[in-house]
Amino acid sequence: MFLITTTSANAETRAVAERGLLAFKTCAMCHTLDKGGKHLVGPNLYGIYGRAIASAEGFTYSNALKQMNGIWTTEKLNRYIARPKLAVPGNQMPFPGLTSPHLRADLIAWLKTNPNSYVSPDQTLNTLVETVDIERGQDIASACLACHAAAQGAPHRIGPNLWGVVGRDIASAAGFNYSERLMRRTGSWSIETLSAFFLESKKFEQGSHMAFARLSKPEDRAAIIKWLKSLKDDQ
Repeated sequence: MFLITTTSANAETRAVAERGLLAFKTCAMCHTLDKGGKHLVGPNLYGIYGRAIASAEGFTYSNALKQMNGIWTTEKLNRYIARPKLAVPGNQMPFPGLTSPHLRADLIAWLKTNPNSYVSPDQTLNTLVETVDIERGQDIASACLACHAAAQGAPHRIGPNLWGVVGRDIASAAGFNYSERLMRRTGSWSIETLSAFFLESKKFEQGSHMAFARLSKPEDRAAIIKWLKSLKDDQ
């Protein structure tokens, strides 16, 4: 039997909240969170968990969502956020879906706490990356080098070569056999996506980065990202 201490439980709760906040960044382009907040392209999401579907007063829903029954449960939110067009054919949500099950779980767990405000984490994260000591990042990254090369033109190892990874499309290093889970991800390795990735809890698989321990401290994530940013031609 394993005992979870109050300290470790609180730390995990904070980590989930931080990851959920990062995951909500995409949602924030179309939704507000504050109580009584205005609708944007999508409805205000205050109190969304457990709320009747298509019930936000003053928002014009698609007929497809109006015809859904029940409330927004974990299962329904997970299916809808993953692939809105497949979950509810005919709905008008332009978002293509959040493919990572880890990010969806964190986002839903955060929404269940009924957050009533949203402040983009970008500014804080970017400030940390600019101000943190790169030598700290290099020390943390020593664990990465057990599985990754970090020199221009070096061959891949257990993991792909990290040279030029910041800004590179996800799962795009030529010649490396990525996991199916990573192949399903879209976008590039930005500061935000790297930070979220380092926070995830994942099982090990090739190309999944999971021989590496999760980085729960924002300062550690910022430090290793700063080191990764240095792996390019003009540095």
